[in-house]
Amino acid sequence: MKINICSVLVVFFLGINCISAQSGGQFPPNSNPIDNISTELTAISKSVKTLNENMKVFLDKLGGSNTNDKQQKTLAGLQILNEAEQRLGTLQKLQIDLTEKQIPARARLTQIDQELRPESIDRSATFLGTTKTEEFRENRRKSLETEKRDLQLLLAQLDNTIAQTRSEVAEAQALVGRLRRKFLPIIEQQLSDL
Repeated sequence: MKINICSVLVVFFLGINCISAQSGGQFPPNSNPIDNISTELTAISKSVKTLNENMKVFLDKLGGSNTNDKQQKTLAGLQILNEAEQRLGTLQKLQIDLTEKQIPARARLTQIDQELRPESIDRSATFLGTTKTEEFRENRRKSLETEKRDLQLLLAQLDNTIAQTRSEVAEAQALVGRLRRKFLPIIEQQLSDL
């Protein structure tokens, strides 16, 4: 029984080390940092998922065995740590996805500002070849202003969501840090008792 718990703790500890090693990876220079972060989060998510599956298999095997109270608390703590790390990875990925959505919206907003200049609207009406150029100019201006207003609303919503996600990421990182400081020494202690 003690060997089973210790073996699970070893597997869990190795899984945590794999996650830590993956999150500290180096990337080649001149590569896209958002792609690097996204790749890193995907790798962490896969590691956490594998670790979660291993933990579930172990807990299923352990279900019929007698464990002492300290071991049960340790296992519960490890499960909480695992779930906290999964949540952190999910929040970080969400933050990256939201930031990626901001980039094309900001670029389009800049482009619309350029297209709203009177000389740009006149230039687009020049090649139209119609007698209703003034009507076309007004319709074009209204269309661009509507698109600009919609993009500004979208960007405001994205900014609010990113700020909220950023604070949730900070809270999740603090929680994971506290859980690691609490449970990893217990795991190391049980490993040294082997």
